[in-house]
Amino acid sequence: MNRIATICTALAATLATSVASAGVYVELVTHDVPNNTTSPSQKMYVQGGNGRFVDEEGRASIIKGDTMYIVDDSDHTYIAFDKATMQQLAAQISSAMDQMKEQLAKLPPDQRAQVEQMMGKTPGMGGPDQKWTVEAVDTGKSDKVDGRACKVWDIKRNGELDDQLCVVPYSQLPGKENFQAVFANFAKVFEEMAKSVPTLAGMMSNEFDAQAKVNGFPMRSRGYEDGKLGDEEQLVKVWREEAIPASMFEIPAGYKPKKMAAPGAQ
Repeated sequence: MNRIATICTALAATLATSVASAGVYVELVTHDVPNNTTSPSQKMYVQGGNGRFVDEEGRASIIKGDTMYIVDDSDHTYIAFDKATMQQLAAQISSAMDQMKEQLAKLPPDQRAQVEQMMGKTPGMGGPDQKWTVEAVDTGKSDKVDGRACKVWDIKRNGELDDQLCVVPYSQLPGKENFQAVFANFAKVFEEMAKSVPTLAGMMSNEFDAQAKVNGFPMRSRGYEDGKLGDEEQLVKVWREEAIPASMFEIPAGYKPKKMAAPGAQ
């Protein structure tokens, strides 16, 4: 009897491990609403807190642990956004902002005021006193995308409508733990840089707070243009739970690291 119980326990543990190790594959398309045509947009492979994101041109970004890698297949190189790189980037951004302030000081007052107003509307360019707000607003509406019921949220940035999302709660999505884990790691990627750049710290904190409020994944996202919904939207075409090979989250053999170009460099 004890032997049977032991076998059953071992089998249950094996099954639990295989279920937990399953990842998620997501495929997104861009939908041209007026013409009702679609084109590939992005493929996402997520498992165990790691993620690989491939855009329509085949460019890949990998999140593994607390590091993000930008992979360039054209020259077999990659950039690692680790703690050291983030600190370097923060220093470059700070230096670039100081140089910009010097250039602004040389402009006539009317031109300087015009440029400063434009900068104030650009994330990260308004200086340490810039108030960058992100608000997720429940519209009270619901819809369906690819058969999945979703809740409609408006995202406001600095008080202006910016995006509309139709969100499915993570609790209703297969492999939800994988996405919650990879988004948590994604937040860590920017933590070091944000510490050195107060403006970015506030921006990213607000973005992640809004993401936590909607508490799900957008099956449809559509931007606003001058207060009206734009002509394009991004749709989830495929969402399935499957085992993702560990190799998907590795830098290909033979690829060499390279340094990130300084802001404004050609």
